[in-house]
Amino acid sequence: METPFITDEPLLDEAFKQAMRRLATTVTIITTRGADSLPLGMTATAVTSLSAAPPSLLACVNRSTSIHAHLATGTDFCVNLLSEQHHELSSAFGGKVAPAERFGLGGWDLQHLPYLKDAQVNFACTVDGLFEYGTHTIVIGRIHGIRMPGRFAPLLYGDGRFLSTGSQG
Repeated sequence: METPFITDEPLLDEAFKQAMRRLATTVTIITTRGADSLPLGMTATAVTSLSAAPPSLLACVNRSTSIHAHLATGTDFCVNLLSEQHHELSSAFGGKVAPAERFGLGGWDLQHLPYLKDAQVNFACTVDGLFEYGTHTIVIGRIHGIRMPGRFAPLLYGDGRFLSTGSQG
């Protein structure tokens, strides 16, 4: 028997949540500085490339997060692509650790724009556009710097758990 599409509004919300668990994605931490110059950060999986000309990406940020108000001002931010050894750091920035204590974990460079020194990749960006949709804001980041210090071993998240590519490269 063929599986039908779920179209009934009361069931669609839950079906959407369950279906999106099947979308494995790279885990990132988005960082910036607050109005008081203290570093801010949050774990994000809704991040993707947007364009190569100009180099840009987009990140979907829930408007209820503490970092949202600062990104909405058009500030610089950094998207740190995590490696498979960063699962505890991801959990900390995902809410398991108080915001004021998060940057005490991991190897951060906090001189200017906060970035994770041993991330797979760091994208330094400036907010170049904002688009509100539902509970989130789509933040368009114009990339003005890239660091690639690590080997290819991304931390992935899918089906409610951390995954690994098993890459040896």
